[in-house]
Amino acid sequence: MDDARLRPSDAVTASASEDGLILLDLDGGLVLASNAVGARIWQLIEEQRTYAQIAQQLAQEFAIGAERASQDLRVFVASLVERGLVSEEPCA
Repeated sequence: MDDARLRPSDAVTASASEDGLILLDLDGGLVLASNAVGARIWQLIEEQRTYAQIAQQLAQEFAIGAERASQDLRVFVASLVERGLVSEEPCA
């Protein structure tokens, strides 16, 4: 799973800033808000990075352990996947 590439849904419009993130699911009418860490994760998802790449970047940027970054990332992404806002794709 660490090598799965994350991809945002085409039905999602995002507004990210240093303060946080607002996601609008145009198909489902869902609006989600997140903090600055969530905004950074979304930016990295938009770059279609893998779990491992995103967790490594978060650990570096937020000065946290790699395991904590990975766990927090998985929880956040799982909620996005559950709502159909993000998909996981195997790397080629």
